[in-house]
Amino acid sequence: MIVPTLMQLCRSEFEALAKTWLLLGAIQVTLHDDGLLIAHYPGDLLAAEPDLSASDPNSGLSMHLYGIKGAQWQIVADAQMHLLGRLLGSEGEMDSLTGSLVETQDRLVALYDLTRATRGAMEIRDVLCLLAVESTRLLDAHGAFAVVKIPDQAPIIHQFLDSPYPNESLLLVADLFFLHPEDNNFKECSAVPPGLGNVVMLILSVRPQVQACLGILYKSREISSPDSKLLKAITDQGSASLDNALFHLEAVESARLETEMTLARQVQTALLPQSLPKIKGVDIYGISIPASQVGGDFFFITSNSEHALTFYLGDVTGKGMPAALLMSMTNTSARSAIRYMPFSEPHILIDRLNNDLLEDYSAVDMFVTIFVGMFDPDTHQLLFANAGQSPVIYASPNQETILLEADDLPVGIFENHHYSMKSLNLSQGDILVITTDGFNETSNEKGELFGIDRMKNIINRNSHRSAKEIAESLCAAVSEYGGSDRQEDDRTLLIMKVTGDEKPVFHQTEMEVYAEYEQLRIPAQVLREVCSAAGVSEDLIGKCELALQELLTNLVNHAYEGNPQGVIRVSIQVTADRVIMQTEDSGNRMESDLDSVEMPDPLLLQESGYGMAIIKGLMDEVTYRNGEGKNFWLLAKNYTKE
Repeated sequence: MIVPTLMQLCRSEFEALAKTWLLLGAIQVTLHDDGLLIAHYPGDLLAAEPDLSASDPNSGLSMHLYGIKGAQWQIVADAQMHLLGRLLGSEGEMDSLTGSLVETQDRLVALYDLTRATRGAMEIRDVLCLLAVESTRLLDAHGAFAVVKIPDQAPIIHQFLDSPYPNESLLLVADLFFLHPEDNNFKECSAVPPGLGNVVMLILSVRPQVQACLGILYKSREISSPDSKLLKAITDQGSASLDNALFHLEAVESARLETEMTLARQVQTALLPQSLPKIKGVDIYGISIPASQVGGDFFFITSNSEHALTFYLGDVTGKGMPAALLMSMTNTSARSAIRYMPFSEPHILIDRLNNDLLEDYSAVDMFVTIFVGMFDPDTHQLLFANAGQSPVIYASPNQETILLEADDLPVGIFENHHYSMKSLNLSQGDILVITTDGFNETSNEKGELFGIDRMKNIINRNSHRSAKEIAESLCAAVSEYGGSDRQEDDRTLLIMKVTGDEKPVFHQTEMEVYAEYEQLRIPAQVLREVCSAAGVSEDLIGKCELALQELLTNLVNHAYEGNPQGVIRVSIQVTADRVIMQTEDSGNRMESDLDSVEMPDPLLLQESGYGMAIIKGLMDEVTYRNGEGKNFWLLAKNYTKE
């Protein structure tokens, strides 16, 4: 039977439900309490049997519907009665609680004030202060204290006591409670500081890694049932408010760290070269693509009167702020040495870095890898020293692309270590690519690394392009390979290409064709269009076209052996004085020596061997290279040879 105090609520809720049912097609709705009619809507009662009935056994309520039926409406009616019963039950419990606390109405007002106040408290200490003060007032206690323990931080303690206790004493009580939370009633004993009296400890439920509790110092009496309910309400509200304060603390800390990271990234960017030197016969380019956090990649390029070109690229082990700080130290020290310490060999710079920074790196168990190079464009000699930096790739048109091994120790490991130096004599078209491991160690969704071989293929495929274009191709390929996942490591590279007296490119194009005779006309047609647009003579165009067709036919017949699925990549480039044609395929490698190819004796009536001889006779430069499972051909014709 519904108590009178809830009857008005029941009727109010019923009238709202009844109006809804009338909109759905019902003509009347009645409500019964243990079989007795307590409300109906609208008009006079109908004498007929109801078309649909629903009831809630817990509350004794039932509802009869007239003029509407169906299984779907039965489900809705049952759910409504269940909810109405739950609502009345909740209201009944609230009335019961209110009745039991009539004599402490002022406490309820204070609890409301506590709820409202703690909702606006964003700092942990403010929440603890409110809990201690309001708990003391609500429960008429001697006082209260609160303790919060966050990992890797000093405990936060707040007390509201007439005679303050040392924080160490309150922390001792909290630690005992955290060890045995089932023993929450501490009376005066050896474990409790003298004078605390009866202490009731309550857990403030927040995230698992944080420990929090509230201690109430009761007067000499037992805890009443209303007090127990009030304690639960206080701890529930306190837990929610404390959790909000922890989230606020994390948000503030995250924003602070993000700001610091942004500033650190700006400092790192400012330390990178803002402009690149222009040196005749050398095309050099460097770039650093930052990851989501600061890291240890750096590079520098400069030229001066003593050495035409000096450059370095390095990577501090690890990530985050420690790596960024050591990177700044190393970069600054290296730049200062280049400017103010005369040296003629690159390993001397690394020796100095190791002597100057060894103590700093050893203190934090870190080290740095670095490649230092010096290039003289007059002699085309490259001097370099490599302290553990990899990958470093060397590509030359006339030989296989190789990885220059990082065969010396990183900086910051051993004292008085003397670094070695090597040299390379570079030719026109040679390319040196120095990168950090953010390139080759990028992984796809299967966890497979991008690897060195893919880097070599991209360098070979774009060897006719500028250093910047090669860099952009590498960056794009690695980014696509890594997918949409967040970049885990900085990607920094430095590319140097020896251009000599290479003239600017007027026209350039690339295409892919299948190893089919029908498709061989496409590159030849494009070649004619590109050369005509550049003003190349018709006679020279004809020679280039014939040489290209002979080469492509050779690839179809021998490299792919008639496999129409084979793909041939063709690149055509026209400069101020040359026509350059390059191909790349994955077919069989050429077994014979290109230098030994000669025109067969026509009297011998041979059926093969003419194509390659014709190509060599028509072109001024013919080179072949095989590497990484691919064949690379270059044909070049000079205008001046006409």
